[in-house]
Amino acid sequence: MQSETAHRLTVEPADVTGGVGLPEVETLLDDGVDAAPLETGPHHLPLVALPDNAALASAVRRLVEQKAQVEQLASRGMLAALLPADWLTSTGRSIDMNAFLHALLPFLQTSVRGETAAVRLPVSHVLGDGTRWGKEDVSEPRSLAWFLASDERAKSGSKDPAEAFLIGTLGLAWMHTGRSRVPFLQAMGVSSVAARTTMLDFPPAETLVLYSVVAHGQTRIWCVQGRRHLRELAVPGLSIPLLTAYGVAAPQPWPVGYPAVDEVAQALAAARLGRLHPDVDLTKVAAKIAQDASGETWQPVSLLQLGTWMPRWRFFLATFVGVPSLLLVAAALALPGAIEAATVAASLGFAAGAVGALAAPWVHARRKHLR
Repeated sequence: MQSETAHRLTVEPADVTGGVGLPEVETLLDDGVDAAPLETGPHHLPLVALPDNAALASAVRRLVEQKAQVEQLASRGMLAALLPADWLTSTGRSIDMNAFLHALLPFLQTSVRGETAAVRLPVSHVLGDGTRWGKEDVSEPRSLAWFLASDERAKSGSKDPAEAFLIGTLGLAWMHTGRSRVPFLQAMGVSSVAARTTMLDFPPAETLVLYSVVAHGQTRIWCVQGRRHLRELAVPGLSIPLLTAYGVAAPQPWPVGYPAVDEVAQALAAARLGRLHPDVDLTKVAAKIAQDASGETWQPVSLLQLGTWMPRWRFFLATFVGVPSLLLVAAALALPGAIEAATVAASLGFAAGAVGALAAPWVHARRKHLR
């Protein structure tokens, strides 16, 4: 069950002493790219509160920087063969936010949403998209920064609105509408951005375990939730620092009592067919292994029980129809006075033989070969 408190937006009081009004003309003068950082406050909207975890905050800020660096390389076509195929958009020059987040954070459920409110988000904790336009593409960057950072952008129906998602337990947010403004505001030195923000939940750290395994000759990192559901980390170098700062233990060896690594890897490969974010149920894998093992057991069976047995009907008919007919003819010639008894005896004998050959458990076969 999703935690109720995880869906609530926690905010810090905003500085409203000066109100929100137009800045001095000098504030918006564009003095070139080397102008001092723009201060856009004070604001009426509250600043969302982040988790009291310095290591986690540092990991989130580092992740935001890393994604921006990867985006710049991808925009130049330098990472097409190095990134997971589903990360890139149709143009191949930018990163798909949804695919990136699900690869980064296993078991993230973006469909389960909590409270939505207008708040201010620290831009250093917000993922955006810097591949469309930037500071150098704007003729009046300071004026635009003031406009995009203002509280008005968080109002429904306003011009150029901003909508965002926030994982409260991680302190990680990303823009759903207005992605390009985040890198721009970061470059302008703006500390926070206004957005209508929806809270998302994430599994507690104590329910997640990381495992380092060697499958098919390659080292992989698997994440298991609740000792049952498993997903593979697509890019461990990005996921592990964030997850460990969140409170998840560092990757450890695969437990002896769990299904064999090769069996799990095979199930994971099968789950990938047609699915962007495959996961494996370890309970079902263990049940399949037990079923396969029982299928190797030898037991006495009849021919009719064998799923891999196909009768040779011509031989069968020749044996149980042709041979009796020949015997009957021979009996009629040898015993002209007892043809009826010979006919009955031959018919019963061959009928019993046919039934016995087909229905009696006189052969041994593996259980997996049975119908």
